[in-house]
This record gives sequence, C-alpha cells and structure tokens, in this order.
Amino acid sequence: MLLNRQKEGHRLINDCLLLVRRAIERHGFLAKNSRVLVGISGGVDSSVLLLLLLEYNKRFAHNWEIRACHVDTNFSRSNTEFVKKLLIANRVSRTIVKKNIDRKIKNTPNKCYPCSRERRKTLLEIADKYNIFQIALAHHTQDAVETLLLNMIYNGELSTLLPTQSVIQGRFSFIRPLYYLSKDKIERLAQVYGLPHRANICPYYQSSKREMIRNFLEKIKEENPDVYKNIFRAIFHVKKSYMP
Repeated sequence: MLLNRQKEGHRLINDCLLLVRRAIERHGFLAKNSRVLVGISGGVDSSVLLLLLLEYNKRFAHNWEIRACHVDTNFSRSNTEFVKKLLIANRVSRTIVKKNIDRKIKNTPNKCYPCSRERRKTLLEIADKYNIFQIALAHHTQDAVETLLLNMIYNGELSTLLPTQSVIQGRFSFIRPLYYLSKDKIERLAQVYGLPHRANICPYYQSSKREMIRNFLEKIKEENPDVYKNIFRAIFHVKKSYMP
C-alpha cells in the first residue's frame, strides 16, 4: 500500500512538472540561468509553487537562481514562522518583509485590491534590490476563472490573469508557473509533499467578492464537475464570429 502511494505521488509530481513546463515553454519565461523571486505567503499554493520550481530546477538542470520573498501582512493569524522553517529546510535564499497592511486597508470598502497592490509593490521593491526581473506568483486555473467572472460582473470587461505580465515599462514580469494546474492537483501535491493544511489568514476573505464567486462556482460544480475546466478552456477558445 505504501509503495502504491509513493508511485502515485511520483506520477502526480511528474504530471505537475509537465504542466509547469507547458506554461514555461508556451509563454516564454524562466529560461535557463534565470533569476526569479518567488512570492510565498505560506499558504498551500505558494508553498507548492516553491517546491515545484526547486524540483524542476534540480531535475532539468536549468541553473535558476531562486530567491523567496514573504510579506508579513500583520494579520492576526500569520504564516511567517512556517515560511521561515520551509525556506530554511529547503535552503532557499529569502527576504521577509513586515508590512502593516491591515492598518492601511481596515477602513477601505474593497480590501482585496489595495492589499494585493501593497504586496506586489513590496515584491517589486525586493526584486529591484536584488536585480531580479521575474517574479513568480502562485495563481492557478481556478484563480484565472474567478478573475474572469469578477471582471465581467464588476468591471464590465473580458479580462483575466495572464501567464506572464510585464510591468514598469516592461522592466519586470509577473509570471505564473502554476497557470495550468488545477486547485485539486495543488492540494493533492501538498499532501505528497507533507505540507500541513493552513487556514486562510486573511480576516476579510469571507466577505470578499472573490469568495462569493468561488462559492457560486462550487455550487455549480455540484451539478457540473467540469465547470472550472470549461470556463478555463473558454479563455483560449473565443469564437470571434459570435462576438460583436
């Protein structure tokens, strides 16, 4: 039984590495000898991102220089100690920055956008300090789907997260190596890696619009298990003849 679980774990890791390779090769980021800053919150997604990039780098000899950055947002439940232990255990160069983001967003009606903006601003500052021009974020297929619906419903536009996105006049790029991975695969891989389940540390997430969209999609998923997969496919299959 143990041997079977180990084989399943190896197959899952190999499958996920192939999906990371698809993102890298299709969207042209993380060439050999690249330097990359990995944004790590301590949640499951970013922890898996880091471990997959380390595995990919080792297995395919890409000679990446990987540095991690954790932004301690000063929320009541912090992942900082877990992040430190994870990075030390995997011998990853690291920068941990404490930012009192909670104080800045506490009285704002839409807390997600300014919080995300502050964290990305910090990542860009650290990347600039170390002359690193690619910043890896842990967004996956579900994030892209939820963002698409959020932008349609609240911004009146068809847009979503990109696998790679240039910022600051093209000087830096945010990259998303997990773009083709589903949340389900990430959670299963976290179990293979022995990562503990960690609750969402954001005290405001339950009242966020993203959480509302997520709950809506999960409800549809009960009747249609492929709802995320189908909407994600739709991002790449726009029938222009049926669009004005």
